[in-house]
Amino acid sequence: MTWNEAHGTVSRAFSDWHKNDEENRAFLKLTAQWSEEGYERQWKQTEESFSRVFDPEIHYGDEHVDMFDDAVGGLWPYSHQWMVESSALKNAVTAFEVYLEKGLQEVVEVWRVEIDGKGSHRLRLRTPKGFTSPGWKTLVTAHGVLGSTVTTPDVEWARDLRHLLTHQNGELRDQEALDKFRDAEAEANADLHQQAYVGGRVHLGVKRVVGVLDALAAVVRHADVQIHNYGPWGEGPKRTILGSLEAAKCLDFIPE
Repeated sequence: MTWNEAHGTVSRAFSDWHKNDEENRAFLKLTAQWSEEGYERQWKQTEESFSRVFDPEIHYGDEHVDMFDDAVGGLWPYSHQWMVESSALKNAVTAFEVYLEKGLQEVVEVWRVEIDGKGSHRLRLRTPKGFTSPGWKTLVTAHGVLGSTVTTPDVEWARDLRHLLTHQNGELRDQEALDKFRDAEAEANADLHQQAYVGGRVHLGVKRVVGVLDALAAVVRHADVQIHNYGPWGEGPKRTILGSLEAAKCLDFIPE
């Protein structure tokens, strides 16, 4: 059977990724909706609480701002939304990488190889000693052997942004990072204090995050055509592709 998402003729890895993608998009949408409602409710409650104790002789009139800050633990709506967007983006990139690994493993896991004098061996993707997953280079090479390009400019940019968010908490530490990750379109309509700058935090935004999710999804769908083709239910020449994966040094042979 040929690959057809609408008919469900996809790899198991794709099904797992698709569920994660749907949940991630729902998380981004619903958390923003619920947090907006919660913040508005808290602001109203704070104003009402302050109005009951307000005394023009001792109050300036803006003390409810500090009361609100205390009530939300200093986490204002814009920071909360940034954290949600950051989490969704990082999860999307990780899910993408997990798909690349699981899809390839689906192709090789059903095979057993007899090695002279050493008995039967199962196959897995080549994995560095001390690790449980293959490196990025192995994933890229193996998918290339199958006929899929998974290192598009959008993918590389998304992985670099995930690194910035994970290891630098989104801080633009130099001009190179600023030039690479600033969102000129968003800044065009932003106030001066919202402009990106060296030492500031990278702008995300729902539109930008969804764009990353869409770009990664396009690569997954492209790659899964070949994963399904060479997997257990596909019609691709499996022995030939295994030989090519071995020649590209993408396989480990594990004694059973």
